[in-house]
Amino acid sequence: MILALQGADREVIQALLAKAARRLAAGGVRVIGVIEHLPEGGGHEDVLLLDLVSGETHRLHQDLGPGAAGCSLDPAGLAAASAGVERAIAARLAEGGDMSDTVVVLSKFGRQEAEGRGLTSAFHAAVASEMCVLTSVSPTVRAEWDGFVGDLASIAPAHLDAVDAWWGMAEVVAG
Repeated sequence: MILALQGADREVIQALLAKAARRLAAGGVRVIGVIEHLPEGGGHEDVLLLDLVSGETHRLHQDLGPGAAGCSLDPAGLAAASAGVERAIAARLAEGGDMSDTVVVLSKFGRQEAEGRGLTSAFHAAVASEMCVLTSVSPTVRAEWDGFVGDLASIAPAHLDAVDAWWGMAEVVAG
């Protein structure tokens, strides 16, 4: 089961994903994945992807220099973050047992993922492992998201109670 959150600013959704990850972990759920993290006082260009297992951070944006007008997204940072999630999924699979106690949190499905890049391989690894996925989806790529996940996902408003209800349903289905 996949839950994608929508309906709030990026910062609000990322804070919600972080809070949900902490709450799930406190409840005994194994949490794997990456969320966006903005260091205190940082700007858009300082956003990092925080690996929830290793604690490593990966730059989401690169410095293109003064006056640059192109997209500053750092594909190497995204690839490294995705690879970290895939390693964590593989390690969890190697432990064996029931995967229903594991949630993969992926910061978002955005333009990069809609084009088959970014965290796409982490999404594929999570679904193939039969682990639940918690993410967000950019409204600008909603059609691509629907094509990507088919009937495997639901969309919910960006509220912690929506995550709680989803996880409760995931536990019922797994049990």
